Amino acid sequence: MKTRFFVAILPLLAVSTVVFGNSAPVVSGVTATQRADDSKLVDIYYNLADADGDNCTVWVVISDNGGTTWQIPAMTCTGNVGSGITPGNGKHIIWDAGKDVPGKVTTFKARVYADDGKGPNNMVLVPAGSFAYQGNYTTLTYLGTFMIDKYEVTNDQYCAFLNNNDPAGAHYSSGMGIDQQGTSGQYSYSVQTGKGSYPITYVSALDAEAFAAWRSSVYGGTYRLPTEQEWEKAAGWDPVRQYEYIFGFQRDSQDCTWYNMGGCYSGPLPVGSFNGTGGKQDAKSYYGCYDMSGNVSEWTSSTWDGNRISRGGFWNEYCVITSRETYSPDRHPYIGFRLVLDLN
Repeated sequence: MKTRFFVAILPLLAVSTVVFGNSAPVVSGVTATQRADDSKLVDIYYNLADADGDNCTVWVVISDNGGTTWQIPAMTCTGNVGSGITPGNGKHIIWDAGKDVPGKVTTFKARVYADDGKGPNNMVLVPAGSFAYQGNYTTLTYLGTFMIDKYEVTNDQYCAFLNNNDPAGAHYSSGMGIDQQGTSGQYSYSVQTGKGSYPITYVSALDAEAFAAWRSSVYGGTYRLPTEQEWEKAAGWDPVRQYEYIFGFQRDSQDCTWYNMGGCYSGPLPVGSFNGTGGKQDAKSYYGCYDMSGNVSEWTSSTWDGNRISRGGFWNEYCVITSRETYSPDRHPYIGFRLVLDLN
C-alpha cells in the first residue's frame, strides 16, 4: 500500500515591520505529492518570499491527525531545506517518508516554515527527532520540532516586559540588573549602566512564565519554558553523529576559553560572550545555542518533588549538560532562563 498525503499551507508567524524594521518571510503555494513508484519519496514544492531579500532557514513538519499535532519526524529531507535558502518560486524539498515513517499508511498534512533569523527573539530551530536523553542510547526520547532562544533572556529584554506589563512590581526584584522608579501601580524600570546584555537573574519560575505569556501576547504563538528534555537536546545532541556531548558546545573536554563555569570568571558575563572573539572559543551547541554550559543556570518547566528543575549550571559551579538541579521556584541570584516557541 502507498502512503497518501495532503497539504496545508502555513507561513511563519509574522513579525511587525514597523517595530523591528524587518519583513518576515512568507511561504506560499505549497504542494506535496508522493511518487508513483515504490521509492516512498514525497516531492514538496513551495514559494518563498522575503521583502528584505534575506536568506532563510526552511524546515518541514508533518501531522498524521489532521493538524492537531505535528509530531511526525520529517528528518530525511534534501533539496531546498535547511539554512541558506534564497527567496524564489518553485522551491523543491524531497522527503524520504519510507525512511522516517516506515510502514505507516495514512493521510498526512505537511507544513513548510521559513525563518530569516531576524525576528525579535533570535531563536534557533531544533527539528523533530529522537535523542539520547540522559545518555540513554538504548531507549531514545522523541521530541517534536520546536524553536529555542539562542541566548539567555537578558536584562534589556526583561526590562521591556516590566515596563509593558508590571506597573505594580510583582515580577521585579532589587537584585536584578534593573532599577525601579516611581510608586506602586505606576512603576517604571531602567537597565543599570552596562548591564543590558547580561542575563536576567533573581527571577522566579513564575516570573519567567509571566515573561513567556507576555512575549506570546506581543509576538503571537506560544512561548514557554522548555522541558528539561527540550533543554538537554538543544544543548548537547548532535543528530548527524547520533551522539550527546558532555558540554553544551559540541565537546567532551573544556577549559576556561569555552565556558563561564567552575570559577573561571567572578560572575555572569554578557550572553553570547563565547563567540570566537576576545580569546574565547565559539562555544555553541549543534543547533546554535550559546551559554548552555555555565553563565547562569536556567529554569525549565519540569518539576521534581515539588521543586523546579534547572539545567546548565552557573559561573561558580561545574556541571555537565545531563546534570539536573532542583530548587524552590523562588528567585535565586544564579538562575535565569530562555524560552522555547511551540510550533504545534
